[in-house]
Amino acid sequence: MTLLLALPGLFARSVLTFIAALVDCVNAELLGSPKTRMIGNVIQARFLQQNDYPLAAALSFLLMVAILIAVLFYARALGTEELTG
Repeated sequence: MTLLLALPGLFARSVLTFIAALVDCVNAELLGSPKTRMIGNVIQARFLQQNDYPLAAALSFLLMVAILIAVLFYARALGTEELTG
């Protein structure tokens, strides 16, 4: 019973944690090797170094859509819409 009541909080916590981990550019840049490429680093390089704004915007949009689909799938798998509705 307690787990069911805490489920929306667990859902929110995990979503906030993993979205921040997906777009974390600073830690990958400082702690990673030059061979390490994360999507946040690719988008940042397209915007700031290569001035390829259309591709950077498209990559950002695709990342946002992928995160939204993953969050919706995760919410449906946990059944959180039943608790909030």
